[in-house]
Amino acid sequence: MIEREEQKKLEEIVTQYFEFSSLEVTGESVTFRVPSFHFQPEQNFNLLSRELDKQGYLTFTSTGDVDEIIVMPKPPSRGKRESRIKLVLFIVTVLSILYFGYTYQVSYQGLSNPVGSFLSSLLFYLLPLSVILAGREASKYAAMKRNGMQYSLPIFIPNPLGIGSMGTINTPNKPYVSKRAMVEAGSFSIIAGFLISTVFLVIGSLTTYNFPPSAPIVNSPVQTIGSPLIMQFIVNRLIPSNGILDPLALAGWSGIVITAFNALPLGFLDGGLIASALFGRNATYLSYFSILVIVGLGIIYPPWIILAVFALLVGLRGPQPLNNLSRLKFNTKVIAAVSFAIIVVGVAPFPFHAGINTFQASTSQEYFLVHGGQDSIQLNVTVNNTGLSTIVPAFEVSPSVEFQLSGESRSISPGSQFNYTMNFLLPKGLPLGFNHYEITVYSGSYFKTLDVTIMKVNTTPALLFDNNIPYTFAPNTNGMVLLNLTSAMPDSLYIVSIGGPNISFSYYPQNNFSRITYSQNLAYILSSPNELASSNITLDPGIPLTLTFKLTSIPAYWYIVAYDSNYNAAIAVYKSTK
Repeated sequence: MIEREEQKKLEEIVTQYFEFSSLEVTGESVTFRVPSFHFQPEQNFNLLSRELDKQGYLTFTSTGDVDEIIVMPKPPSRGKRESRIKLVLFIVTVLSILYFGYTYQVSYQGLSNPVGSFLSSLLFYLLPLSVILAGREASKYAAMKRNGMQYSLPIFIPNPLGIGSMGTINTPNKPYVSKRAMVEAGSFSIIAGFLISTVFLVIGSLTTYNFPPSAPIVNSPVQTIGSPLIMQFIVNRLIPSNGILDPLALAGWSGIVITAFNALPLGFLDGGLIASALFGRNATYLSYFSILVIVGLGIIYPPWIILAVFALLVGLRGPQPLNNLSRLKFNTKVIAAVSFAIIVVGVAPFPFHAGINTFQASTSQEYFLVHGGQDSIQLNVTVNNTGLSTIVPAFEVSPSVEFQLSGESRSISPGSQFNYTMNFLLPKGLPLGFNHYEITVYSGSYFKTLDVTIMKVNTTPALLFDNNIPYTFAPNTNGMVLLNLTSAMPDSLYIVSIGGPNISFSYYPQNNFSRITYSQNLAYILSSPNELASSNITLDPGIPLTLTFKLTSIPAYWYIVAYDSNYNAAIAVYKSTK
């Protein structure tokens, strides 16, 4: 109950700023009727509110037959429990952002170093996104200070299922003093977040274009979702793009999406503050519509449900200012319109969908024959993107050899394929015999391994096919091939066939009416059907051994190699008649 002395004190303070026609004391409140309220500067109410706040009172306006100023004791503070909840949510949000940034960084660069990936995610995702969120809150702080309000720490909304965070909700400890304060607090935050995010997006997009990723498997937002309009302009038009977002650009993109959704006219979100200032209690209908939209999107993209839950917990009905009788000026309405426009240019219904990308990789040739000082080989690798987003494959060879790759950093869109040409620069000390290599094609954490075998031999005049080094042959019209192998000394020889994909031929051993059919890319030629693949053929000096083959399919390449234990060899090379 307001005491008489307390009432007199309130009358003296109110009289300094407004002329009132009457007052009414009801319980814990005093109502001053002010017929000339609209003829007084808005600053008068702000000054009155601040002075009474120091005295422990809350001051707000009401409308009826006559405009009224109502003064009542301030409600008790929310206590430490709310601060602890905010701290927990802040920590969870930081961890969510770091987790998403780490998984994206690993996918983007394909780094096998967990420490390096962790540090990169800190520097290129957590830090810039934190700058964006801090910039939004700093601008809100400036707007509240500008209007004589006390800033309170926001509620951070974690999003471990998506981009790490859904933004913040700021519920001040004290009500907003005016409609202008609400518009400025919401608009400054939206515009600042949008501008800072755009800067990071531009810098990151330039980095992506000039220094493309070595092995991204990420779902590129450019390719797989309805991107924000501003992003389509920056990434697809203003700045050339290979379709993959650099983590720094992704932080900017995430900031744009977060800012745009926080601009929705919903409850205590930034857009909700603006809507409540513009439309008063009618803004509640916009809140209902916004929550239905978010829940609808959440059916397809579940992380949006998190934002809806927090908005419901805080309240769908936005705040009402202490001075709800003031009228907004034209420039304030323009700022509000710009803020709502950011919804159109920045919102993305499906901000990120982390899936497993897949691709197929194949090589045109698995087995190679080198001789006579040959220092390189060339093969084609085909990569077919069977996943849902653009990839830029990277290549490694083990054991390590120097190689040149055509089409490096070439992006492959979903459903497309690209043929890469690899030139192996053979090491000078490549040993004679069979040398096995693995080509790893990888994109992020997904990879395919291709096996390549290089057979190195020495050609010698002591061992020949039809007296040629090497001998080039072609089958007759019936597909038959006759090769005469001679040696200057008694030798135990292995004879091997190296053929291209889908090769098929038959071998007819001497003095044997049966035949042996082969369809392998690498096959040892046997002297009889009952011998093992590791068996050899003994050749008498000067006496030719006739090898009879019948080719049943046309190979891309075919070598017949006869070699001894020291890899001295005779070579016959197939020449296509086409």
